[in-house]
Amino acid sequence: MNLSGKRVLVTGATSGIGQATALQLVEMGAEVWALGRNRDKLAELEARGLGGGKGLAFDMLEFGAYREFVGTLPKMDAVLHSAGVVENSPLKYFSMEKYERIIATNQSAPLLLTAEMVRAGKFNQGASIVFLASITGTSIGMKGIAAYAASKAALLGMAKVLALELAPKLIRVNCVSPGMVNTELVANATYISEEAKKADMMKYPLGGRYAEPHEVAGVIAFLISDYSSFMTGQNLTVDGGYCIQ
Repeated sequence: MNLSGKRVLVTGATSGIGQATALQLVEMGAEVWALGRNRDKLAELEARGLGGGKGLAFDMLEFGAYREFVGTLPKMDAVLHSAGVVENSPLKYFSMEKYERIIATNQSAPLLLTAEMVRAGKFNQGASIVFLASITGTSIGMKGIAAYAASKAALLGMAKVLALELAPKLIRVNCVSPGMVNTELVANATYISEEAKKADMMKYPLGGRYAEPHEVAGVIAFLISDYSSFMTGQNLTVDGGYCIQ
């Protein structure tokens, strides 16, 4: 799969699936504009090479700065909305502050960024927008992460609506919903113990393991590529068979 000539904006590019995707897209020939808050990690990405792109230090929760920020961007052929957070918050510990932070990061930010980019004409014809969702909230439930599940489930609804709105511009909108993935987010998760994690891995039919970031990145690359040129409003599940049981 050759992505030469594609310019891609990746949010949450300094870790996890976002970072893996950014690096994989560069290997496939794309020019990647990597967005994140950690300037040191952005500098590391730039040093490894972004195919002519650059690192962009930006806080996705600074909603008032979106219009000015988008104005500095060149036109894009694709955007991956990968930035996200998850926190353990059972109902007895529920707080609006935590809930609003999760919804703002996982749901509001990608919608606002997409809206500003469309208004500013920052997408080339035939562009692809990919939301990183999750099987949690869309296909399964998991105790203690209601806000996260709600934010990820919302992305599927958003993608269907935006796919219809943007189809006349030949802009495609799709989602990728992974199961558990071996990222820093999962490694540092406080909502599941190591023993429970090992037991959970055995529920994944395809090898009794979690996905590696590059396995999700490959599916994202497919949705960015011209191989998926007639797909829009869809959700691709990458879970090693977890949800078919």
